[in-house]
Amino acid sequence: MNDRVRPSLHEQRLQAGEWHRRGLSHPDEIDAMVARRTAGSTPADPTYADFLTVV
Repeated sequence: MNDRVRPSLHEQRLQAGEWHRRGLSHPDEIDAMVARRTAGSTPADPTYADFLTVV
């Protein structure tokens, strides 16, 4: 049996470094980005332009 303990998928999903290693942003970082872009007030029917415009 392998003595090395592999972290579970759930544990890996909690680590921002695992997301970054795969070229992705952690969900908490995305939430913060959306909050900054919308100043905390997300429109009722958001469009891509609400999030992708140059600030």
